Amino acid sequence: MRNIQQFTGADITGVTINDYQVRVANQYCAQRGISDKCRVMQGDFQKLNEKFDENVYDAAYAIESTCHSPDRIECFKGIHRALKKGGVFVAYEWVVLPERGYDAKNSDH
Repeated sequence: MRNIQQFTGADITGVTINDYQVRVANQYCAQRGISDKCRVMQGDFQKLNEKFDENVYDAAYAIESTCHSPDRIECFKGIHRALKKGGVFVAYEWVVLPERGYDAKNSDH
């Protein structure tokens, strides 16, 4: 996220449930002198409405995180709620390939 901020100049707020990741990420932002434009806060992506107002963000992204959600519908609702109308959400997730165990007949896959 720090690289995205520096390449684009965007104002970025990250969220993670892990307090250690919050502390380390914010230290790295401070070291780069971008704390005013890039920060991480502790929160649960199942409860984004507790941390983020409605219709605030132009874009949101997730990297290898939403696949761990116990309720993806609730997670994606929270993202949608925080995005402005016409906002963009991009996610990068891992997948299970057919030769590695994916079963098209299994609804959990």
